[in-house]
Amino acid sequence: MASFTMPEFYVPHPARMNPHLERARAHSTQWARDMGMLDTGVWTDEILAGDDYGHMCAWTHPDAPAEILDLITDWYVWVFYFDDEFFAEFKQSKDVSGAKAYLDRLPAFMPLNGTDPWPEPVNPTERGLVDLWQRTIPLMSQDWRRRFTTSTHNLLLECMWEIKNIESGTVANPIEYIEMRRKVGGAPWSANLVEVSEAAEVPASVAGTRPLRVLSDTFSDAIHLRNDIFSYEREVLREGENSNGVLVFEKFFGHDTQTAVEAVNTLLTSRLHQFENTVFTELPQLFAEKALGPEEQARVLKYVKGLQDWQSGGHEWHLHAGRYTKVEGGGAGNSAFFRTILRGPTGLGTSAAWLGVPRG
Repeated sequence: MASFTMPEFYVPHPARMNPHLERARAHSTQWARDMGMLDTGVWTDEILAGDDYGHMCAWTHPDAPAEILDLITDWYVWVFYFDDEFFAEFKQSKDVSGAKAYLDRLPAFMPLNGTDPWPEPVNPTERGLVDLWQRTIPLMSQDWRRRFTTSTHNLLLECMWEIKNIESGTVANPIEYIEMRRKVGGAPWSANLVEVSEAAEVPASVAGTRPLRVLSDTFSDAIHLRNDIFSYEREVLREGENSNGVLVFEKFFGHDTQTAVEAVNTLLTSRLHQFENTVFTELPQLFAEKALGPEEQARVLKYVKGLQDWQSGGHEWHLHAGRYTKVEGGGAGNSAFFRTILRGPTGLGTSAAWLGVPRG
């Protein structure tokens, strides 16, 4: 029995399916097996098949070439496995010291130059990270590598933030919650992978500017808030999580669940409108101010298109994913952090025409 009725979401940009879905499904399943992620007490073949991350990535990266979609899907398999393993090993037991020791090792497996030695991997999460990093860094610049390692590090910080909140019984206030989720949630990590899937690395000269930060922030907020709605039953009612926007609105404003869900959805929609407004009003001015050439402008616009595709595709995946639709069974944990990352929102309704980017 659902505890609330789903609101009407703002999703003006239609989701599209990548034609390489079946290849990504088969590849990611074999990759997870090769990394030792199956039959570990965390995942089984059935759990992985039910969650169907190939399906998720085919929705969220509709234009990625086949080999790149394989790579992107493996990254998402890794991040979900990591989150479920972290939940099973540390979050359920509230083992803060064990969690810190586990997380402290992971940055060593992502050297910026790709040649520094790393520790011997001792578990599927570490083995997967070594493989993924070696496959990804030849495609991207040092600037992107720094941004992506920062995003990955922030995911680790969120895991510690959440486990400490569980241990202390703390529910954040709305401002703290939005700011912390934006800083350490999974959506900035996803945005970095959009640059890979679109072959559209954001030029270093504009990556830190206000318009690009606003696009990343609003993309992140919408993803996080949407996932909070979809995952409320699993996170809050069944797993006892307290890092969820619906719960935050319940506790801080005294809302019943339905009212809290509607309020979160209203905030989500407002963030999507700001994303759109930033594209149409601030990017042209930024291009002029920074004197970006046609090739650099095209990369930024392809990146924007990738963000809108991710949001619409993520929403579609949420509607069908076993991770969020099944009531019982499934994985050992949710995605505290990935509930974070996978909240799929929407995108620009008619932006593709204005952007001048082919739809593929």
